[in-house]
Amino acid sequence: MVKTLPFLQAAKNLNLPGLDDNLFASAEWSSVIVTTYGTKIFVKYIEREGKVASYIIYSVVKNFLEWKICILSYSDYCDGHVETLEDWKAFFASLRAEYPGYRMALRNLRDPLAKQMPEFRVLSTEKFHLLDLRPELRQVWKNTHDSFRAAVKQSEKTGVVVRRCEKKELRKFYDLHLKIRKEKYKVFPQPYRFFDVIWEEMIAKGNGVLLGAYSPDGEFIGGNIYLVCGNTFYYKFNTSSLSNLKYRPNNLLFWEGIKYAKALRCHWLDLGSSGAEQKGLILFKEHTGAQAMEITHLGFEPPGYKFSQKRILKVMTKTFTLPFVPNEMVRWGSSIIYPYLA
Repeated sequence: MVKTLPFLQAAKNLNLPGLDDNLFASAEWSSVIVTTYGTKIFVKYIEREGKVASYIIYSVVKNFLEWKICILSYSDYCDGHVETLEDWKAFFASLRAEYPGYRMALRNLRDPLAKQMPEFRVLSTEKFHLLDLRPELRQVWKNTHDSFRAAVKQSEKTGVVVRRCEKKELRKFYDLHLKIRKEKYKVFPQPYRFFDVIWEEMIAKGNGVLLGAYSPDGEFIGGNIYLVCGNTFYYKFNTSSLSNLKYRPNNLLFWEGIKYAKALRCHWLDLGSSGAEQKGLILFKEHTGAQAMEITHLGFEPPGYKFSQKRILKVMTKTFTLPFVPNEMVRWGSSIIYPYLA
């Protein structure tokens, strides 16, 4: 009943319903993950009357940190296209038979059937925001918070300019990205190769853009990477200079992103996930007029599951983000450790 194929093969040879409706289920995004990290991604599917009726996309993770089935690694969420609870139970049984010693992790946004699975328990929740771009631009502007509009106007008055960037400016974006991840959030940045592959797989093919903010003297002080899938514009990566926040580049970058998305005739702007502790980021997203939802982290652990070495990751993260560690070392460390964070 349940069949399995490598994802890229399934995307090419099967008609998977709704595949192009979500960036994290798309062939382009999976290609980025596979090319960057070598992640093994598969599809389990059930056919009825010669057509795919239900399917889930998952990655298999087996390394020195842990063993798990993830739906889906390096993705904000990846809901299955599942018709019935019985189909979900069949997928679960198939995964358990193939990977009896593995735990399972799901990042669920819109799949109500996964939440009905008695084997899955809620591990945590995150905020998710979605902005409706269908109204006219002036109405979208009016729907933003007063403080958001004031910050956009302030940024414009100070002389900040936002423009579309060329590939050569991706390095400037990454340098700021590394710096803010290290100094503010105390975590590893994604390796530069990840952004380079995103550029080649998506931005260079017209499915995304890097918008850069420049101070009055021409310094790169912030940037947003937006990706496009179907009728949705994805606010995927943001960075800014901690020493130039007086220019309020993030608000202007986001507003210019909205205008860019409207020009592409996108209907939605996906603002992604935010941890409950990221109160400032959540407030920023709410001030854009976006509606809040929840991403639910669901999990399953087999009886006696003990394989977890996350303490190693905590030690490495703490070490590499110390103030005196050179940025080149952080960059090197991220390229080593990030493939294990699937």
